[in-house]
Amino acid sequence: MSTTIKTYVGIFILLVSVFSMAGVMSACIDANNARDFHASVMAEIEDSNFAPSVISSCEEQAENAGYELLIDSNSVVKDEDGKPTLMEVILKYEYHIDFFGVISSQQIRGFAR
Repeated sequence: MSTTIKTYVGIFILLVSVFSMAGVMSACIDANNARDFHASVMAEIEDSNFAPSVISSCEEQAENAGYELLIDSNSVVKDEDGKPTLMEVILKYEYHIDFFGVISSQQIRGFAR
């Protein structure tokens, strides 16, 4: 009788471990995808020389992907000709582990030059 109980408790602990690790791995993959998206948006903004049309297009792409992209207008550094040379790019995303019910809002910050 005790062997049966120990077996079922062991299986239960094993299943909880498997599902919790799957949730953590899924959250890490989501965070990595957000970092990759942020890097690609920054590269696209830099390559376009801070074109407003490209920035608005990136904001639309972020919204379609489930992110919130903010270009901090207070952090814009301009050269003597009035062209932007530095902008802060902030990407907000949800970090969630469904198995534990953990949901938090995270953000990635970077400067496009």
